[in-house]
Amino acid sequence: MTRGLSTTAALLLVAVGAAAQVDTTARRDSTARPDTTARDTAPRYLPPFPEPILAGPLPRGVRYSFTPDSFVFANVQTLSDLLAHIPGVYVARGGIYGTAEIAFYGGRGAAGLEIYWDGVPYLPLGRDSLYIDPARIPLAPLERVDVIVLPAVLRVYLVSARQRSTETTSLIGIATGEVKTANYRGAFLQRWRSGLGLSLVADYNNLDGIENTSSPAFNAVDLWVKAEYVPNPRWGVSYQTLSSRWHRSESSVTADWHPERRDGIFRVFAAARDDGLGLRAQATYATTSVGGDTVVPDRSLSQGALEVRNDWSRAHLGFTVRRLDDARPWQFEGTAAWNPIAGFTLAGDARYADYSRGRTGKRAHLAAGLALPAGLSLHGDLASARDLHAPLDSTDVAQRTVDVSGAVRWERSWITLEVGGASRDPFSPIGFPVGLLAKDSSGPVRLSTTQQTRYFTTHAALGILPGLQISGWYFDPLVTSGNDFEPPYHARASLTFYSKFWRVFRSGIFALRGEWAMESWSRGTAGLDTTGQLITLPGATVAEANIEVRIAGVTIFWIQRNVTQQRVTYMPGFDYPRRYQVYGVRWIFTN
Repeated sequence: MTRGLSTTAALLLVAVGAAAQVDTTARRDSTARPDTTARDTAPRYLPPFPEPILAGPLPRGVRYSFTPDSFVFANVQTLSDLLAHIPGVYVARGGIYGTAEIAFYGGRGAAGLEIYWDGVPYLPLGRDSLYIDPARIPLAPLERVDVIVLPAVLRVYLVSARQRSTETTSLIGIATGEVKTANYRGAFLQRWRSGLGLSLVADYNNLDGIENTSSPAFNAVDLWVKAEYVPNPRWGVSYQTLSSRWHRSESSVTADWHPERRDGIFRVFAAARDDGLGLRAQATYATTSVGGDTVVPDRSLSQGALEVRNDWSRAHLGFTVRRLDDARPWQFEGTAAWNPIAGFTLAGDARYADYSRGRTGKRAHLAAGLALPAGLSLHGDLASARDLHAPLDSTDVAQRTVDVSGAVRWERSWITLEVGGASRDPFSPIGFPVGLLAKDSSGPVRLSTTQQTRYFTTHAALGILPGLQISGWYFDPLVTSGNDFEPPYHARASLTFYSKFWRVFRSGIFALRGEWAMESWSRGTAGLDTTGQLITLPGATVAEANIEVRIAGVTIFWIQRNVTQQRVTYMPGFDYPRRYQVYGVRWIFTN
């Protein structure tokens, strides 16, 4: 046994020694080289979260789309300014920036405006739980605004910024003006190759106001943060939060107001295809809270939604279930669109709502469009509803309305002209915007009943010379004295010069834009006072001017409002100063 172990050990030693004597002087293969290839740093474009807008196809003239240039390279400070470009919209302004700017349309009061932030209904909450003030919704985080025009309702779809490139995008903005106006804006948007994304936007506004007027001191801070993970076009998840805190000091007309609103939206989607067509499902959970107001208690609500849709190249079909608060427990919505033959389009939507106390609401909308030769087209809308105006009001009852509209449109490369009309049923709005209520109750406190009304409307854009365009709209309710905030002979016109001076700046980095715009309306009505008497809305003509220069990513702008020799009023009891101006610079860059 011992001899066997010794023999084995000896053999192992010999083997080790032999291995140690193997010739290692042979030349190694020299073809292998270290990997010196640099990491790919070229920007990549990644799939974004699906765009939360009304799906098409839609008839021509139904949708107004505003891109970032529309609220950066234009005379727009607030969402209300943007809506004022829609024919028939009257913006009741309490004064300069910071005051209430309520958009009225269709003679429906608060029911005439619906706003959706990334597909989620943006509901009024707090001191005014009925009317939304569009001016208090920040534009800084947005990349697109779509407005769908129905016969008596505007549906506004706000789309938050969706970073696509892995190259970081940043923004710095500084603006100043009269009454120590100050605006500071910053943004940071980043996507990584994994699909992870982070977006940050901060917007600060402050002004001292004008003593003994309806334009008091104002301060606002808006913060928006979005984190997302979209690795491919077939699925993704995102969460965003928007915090808006503002303080409108007491003025000669209105009371002090100091609320803070926070909105959070969580979304997840899954799609069957990469090209945006096919089956797609999305789940949404959103929360909203308003606090800090010394007049009303804090309040919060949450809402959830499940959407299933299918899109084809020439058709769309979708269904959504929403769960809201106790006053609006359930909503069931359906959308459809179809382009059966070239030039003919059908689109529609319907909603059934379950309200508290056994109340229900129904509404349906159908739109049709026909494209004709020579740039002509026709489109018409039919909207029927039996719905509540204020679900939070336990005494509110459903009102039945049937509204129709139609127009003929002519569109060429140098001109767009549309002429149309509408008919709207009577309607009894509830309440009045709190931001426009006089603290001594000397002004209107509620709206009067809208009459059965026929309307005439037209809008056009004409290219006079290269770079020079005149555009505008005219809206006329064909009843004596109009309806509340629907004055007869309401018009807006603008003369715009825009050029990139290609012959001088061949790279396209330079652009110059100048605009002179005027809005005019005749005498109308503005609601009822405490005794039930109609209050007169004075007629007025207001002009404004703006000049903007863009060099690469730098935009220098100057805006002057009410370019007249006297103060005007958009709202009885509230005045608008003359020649109020704002100027500044915004710089968008990548790094």
